[in-house]
Amino acid sequence: MTAQWIKNKCRLQLFKDRTVGFWLGLAAAAVLLVADVLYIALDVGDDVTFSATAFALMLVGALFMTLDVLFDWQFVPIVSVALCSVGFGLQLCPALESYSDIINEVNFVGGNAKLAVAFSAVFAVGVIALIVSAFMSRVKQK
Repeated sequence: MTAQWIKNKCRLQLFKDRTVGFWLGLAAAAVLLVADVLYIALDVGDDVTFSATAFALMLVGALFMTLDVLFDWQFVPIVSVALCSVGFGLQLCPALESYSDIINEVNFVGGNAKLAVAFSAVFAVGVIALIVSAFMSRVKQK
């Protein structure tokens, strides 16, 4: 037995007997991580539609969900959903204010409303997927 075979065997055991709930949560965490990195990368610094607190909460929540790969702790999805939901709410509030500028045809709040709406949609889908996965079994019953 080589060290490479042992590594591959351990890697396969992490994903053995996983259900749709596990894969849905992991996919949602991956989408939220990518969206969160883009969210902070596209922040121009003075844009009011971006929140550093929302970024941090979404990042920690998505990273926390990836702990489910290594550990089968029952509270991981709940904590991840809580963190990502609060982060989504903090992102949504200024995004709606910026979006109302477009609807009312005034430039009161400012910001990039198109990006704010795009990130709101992606974050909403990710948070909903996390919520659904939290109520599903993550390991097949034997």
